[in-house]
Amino acid sequence: MTRYCPHCGATLEQHVVGGELRNHWRCTACARLHYDHPMIVVTTFVACGERLLWVQRALPPKIGAWAIPGGFLEQDETLAEGAARELREESGVVLPASALTFYMMGTITFINQVYVAFRARVAEESLNPGPESLAAGFFSRDECPWGQVAYPEVNDSIIQAYDDLDSGRFDVWHTEMTADRYARQRVSESP
Repeated sequence: MTRYCPHCGATLEQHVVGGELRNHWRCTACARLHYDHPMIVVTTFVACGERLLWVQRALPPKIGAWAIPGGFLEQDETLAEGAARELREESGVVLPASALTFYMMGTITFINQVYVAFRARVAEESLNPGPESLAAGFFSRDECPWGQVAYPEVNDSIIQAYDDLDSGRFDVWHTEMTADRYARQRVSESP
């Protein structure tokens, strides 16, 4: 968070709400409030047979590393619309938002993010990576480039997706990732 107001350039001070310091700021000159809230990341675990879709990043950070397709939610998008857009942009897989099923949600406190994951299946491995990706491919658990994963701190969620793919049972999960802890709990069971 910047310490200067983007509107008038004066310094910002932590805002007090109900006698408590909050993690948002108030301009000392124009009194505008500035919030530093977590970013929302949307992603989709796409399966084809027993393999999950991965993309090789073409943009910083982590250029050349592999990740599950996803990115930041944009203004005026629903969660599923954002996930479908990111999927299309990064892999060329075109699925309507209505084809995505809610799968996981959680917080990643050490990078100030909330993520929402969906799942989907496709019948064939038809890919056309866009400019955000160097390559895209479907990998089984054994084929996965584990040593080249962009964000290994979320590998537990990816392993859960492979476990669910192996079992054919897709429950809904809630996770909390902090700098020193990873916790996952089942929110609901698949029908």
